[in-house]
Amino acid sequence: MSKQLELVAEERVVLGKEVARLRRQGIVPANMFGHDVPSVALQVNAVSLKKLLARGGNNVISLKVGSKPAVQALIKHVQRNAITDETTHVDFHMVATTDKLKTHVPLHFIREPRAAGLANMTVLRSLSEVMVECLPADLPDNIEVDLSRLSEVGDAIRVGDLAAGQDVTIVTDHNEMVAGLQQARVDKADVAEGKPEASAPTTPSAG
Repeated sequence: MSKQLELVAEERVVLGKEVARLRRQGIVPANMFGHDVPSVALQVNAVSLKKLLARGGNNVISLKVGSKPAVQALIKHVQRNAITDETTHVDFHMVATTDKLKTHVPLHFIREPRAAGLANMTVLRSLSEVMVECLPADLPDNIEVDLSRLSEVGDAIRVGDLAAGQDVTIVTDHNEMVAGLQQARVDKADVAEGKPEASAPTTPSAG
């Protein structure tokens, strides 16, 4: 796993509809919950949060709230504006470094199938993430799926074929298909190629 990311937050006193004012000031409202701790209202700098989210992957971050010691937290849910795509709210789930957690990890597809005549085939990607169980320190940013393992129609990569790391257990059903190679569908042409168009009927001229 890559170097742990850090984020600074402050406890939030602005609640309800008033949080719209915070967003106009470049502040994103947030909540932190989990590990037998009541939900805490927080606020984070929008620019700092955007940079952290841009790193992608699935990360347990070091979240420092005010002057308190930093805690380990997982970014559990991100809400975005449907029009601007700006982050409007984020949920942090506090985790214990000694307790295993279950969470989804995104899949990262690499390379291309080795099949000949690939133009007549298509790659079906059935999953975009899998559920894993591990300690926070072992949580991978993503799990790679090597599509070059596909060489002919009918080939498939299943969850059981994925490598997540020695200390990471994939909980998702190992028989589920992640990606497969199938014959591309060819739509029948409405008009056969090369077939001349029917000419419009002629109207006899008045005599």
